[in-house]
Amino acid sequence: MVARFRVPSRIASLLLVASLLIAAAPPQPFAIVASVKGRVDVTAAKGGATTVVGFGDALERGDRLVVAAGGTVTVLFNDGNVVELGEKSAMTIGGRADSKPRADAAPAVSGEVYAGVSQFVTGGSRETGLVALSTLRSGPDSSPLLLTPRKTELLDGRPAFHWRAVEGATRYRVSVSGDDGELWNREVAATMLEYPSDMAALTPGGDFLWEVRALSDHGELRREETSVRVLAAADADSVRASLARIGKSTGGPETEAARFLAGSYLFSRGLMGDAGQQLEALIALAPDSATPHESLGNVYRAVGLMDLAATEYQRALTLRRGR
Repeated sequence: MVARFRVPSRIASLLLVASLLIAAAPPQPFAIVASVKGRVDVTAAKGGATTVVGFGDALERGDRLVVAAGGTVTVLFNDGNVVELGEKSAMTIGGRADSKPRADAAPAVSGEVYAGVSQFVTGGSRETGLVALSTLRSGPDSSPLLLTPRKTELLDGRPAFHWRAVEGATRYRVSVSGDDGELWNREVAATMLEYPSDMAALTPGGDFLWEVRALSDHGELRREETSVRVLAAADADSVRASLARIGKSTGGPETEAARFLAGSYLFSRGLMGDAGQQLEALIALAPDSATPHESLGNVYRAVGLMDLAATEYQRALTLRRGR
């Protein structure tokens, strides 16, 4: 069995501090905001306070959504149904809508997807955690070398490899190993490598190590390795089916709601690289929303890229304070 990636001690200590800042996740909410455009308010059933709705906000039975002119909100319910409310409409969660919402007739998402999304949005780093975590950064010498794939499950057995540049390096030797030793290696000048077309894909259900050695004319400058696991074929098919249902239930796989739900679900499945790609795409669609940055920060934190996590948390804080 391939050894799992070992987190450097300084990064491990930062991760420990981060974990202490995150409270235990509360029970699953009745519904979750999957996307929002324009002004949407929610009046809480408990206490009656009215706040502005954002991505990933948890909703409980009796909460009342009111969508202003020009706004829309997409809500994922705990039964897997997805409902979109258009402008100038309202809905009481668990009750009847004042005006008929636009509800997608496509199949609802699974309970597994809802549970994964709920776990992701209720276990984040909101407020207190964000303030503290945004200040945590690794120094230039301690920042991890390897970027993606990193400490993650994989849907595809032919991943592309990305890493940081090392000062003074003229080339990088990339190698991939399995249980029986090295499978292949390549030497490149760039800081990324597509999976070689002449090599067999990584075996579904297998654990692998990939390593980068930064080289110069005077020898090796730095070396780092990380582990990845390719999902078994049946598990990969299940994830792809869930992603397809998310897309159908939200008007297409490239909508804001689909990107947010897919990113949250993939995170819950340990597919960190794929989750990060979905959240990066969401940030491009909704650059002024704080939650996508916070969510991407959570992905970076989970794989030990604390400097990148801190950057995203700081962006989320700035946007939230300016709301």
